[in-house]
Amino acid sequence: GASALAGLLSSMTNLVTLDLANNNIGPEGASALAGALSSMRNLTTLHLGRNDIGPEEASALAGALSSMQNLTTLDLEVNNIGPEGASALAGALSSMQNLTTLDLEVNNIGPEG
Repeated sequence: GASALAGLLSSMTNLVTLDLANNNIGPEGASALAGALSSMRNLTTLHLGRNDIGPEEASALAGALSSMQNLTTLDLEVNNIGPEGASALAGALSSMQNLTTLDLEVNNIGPEG
């Protein structure tokens, strides 16, 4: 699954678009992907919507995202990021100067996130 794919993705450092939306990656897969994403610094588009990504996984992704300076599009729609995950993502987003599109719809972020 996503964990096996993460091992391969970490060596694909020239990849610019990664679309894994609607794949039921889940918490374990999202955590594995977070590790791989940190080496994918040329990525400009990342779609991870509809994958049951929760607050802990969003925090793990935030760590990888903070080093992805070329990212212009980030889609995390329809997950379960919640306020804690949104707060973690906010820290990473502040360093992403090239980001032009961000989709966080339907994530139960609420007023605290």
